[in-house]
Amino acid sequence: MMKRLSDVNIETLETYEYQLDINIRKKNRLNSRFYEADWIPIREPPIILMTMNKETAEHKASWYLMLNSHKHIILTFGFVGNNEQLSMLLQERAIHGNLQKLLQDKCFQPSTKVLITIFLQILDAIIYIGTQGIIVSNLCCSNVLVFRMNPTKSSENLVKLTNFSMARKKDSSYVDNRPTTIPIRYCAPEILNSIDQSNYSEASDVYSFGVLLWEACSHGKILYGSNTSDSDVLQRRLDGEELLQPNE
Repeated sequence: MMKRLSDVNIETLETYEYQLDINIRKKNRLNSRFYEADWIPIREPPIILMTMNKETAEHKASWYLMLNSHKHIILTFGFVGNNEQLSMLLQERAIHGNLQKLLQDKCFQPSTKVLITIFLQILDAIIYIGTQGIIVSNLCCSNVLVFRMNPTKSSENLVKLTNFSMARKKDSSYVDNRPTTIPIRYCAPEILNSIDQSNYSEASDVYSFGVLLWEACSHGKILYGSNTSDSDVLQRRLDGEELLQPNE
């Protein structure tokens, strides 16, 4: 059942449906926040553990739970009880990883038709998120997980959106006091000119989606160059520099 943000409370969330070393086995660390994991006993689908501190768990978990019923948004199973003084969230795992890395490493070189299919799947998720009164604020290829891929057959591709750490309510009265890092290379121009980051909107998500399309059509190329600092990118964008049309 869909939960409203106002109904989500970390104390009630952590009536754990899963327990570490009983239902879930934690395996190798993938990065600072994610671990490989297995069901006990082994079964499908593949899973992953996301760790977070108690202070951020309620915010992050609330968005995942609110958006948990869409076929192009990462599936979250729930919290996992543990003795490590961490909040652990159990999610399905995309064995192919994220779209940005696949494109950069040339592990996936989709045809134009396949790219369009992927874009439509992402757009479907964005539209759904908008109907739930939420602004994503952080759209980019690295936040698109690839579950199935075939560079020539559109029907054999499946992607899902993830990472709602910057998500916010689409409400003028909503105040978000969390310290956040602005995605300088992807955000809409009005965000760069907003001291308090109050200009996030459906329109700014549309802009970021356009940049995501550029990134994918450019084979995962780093926007404004990989050797360019964020401060330099910021100044170039404030000076009005725009992305050039991707090369064929």
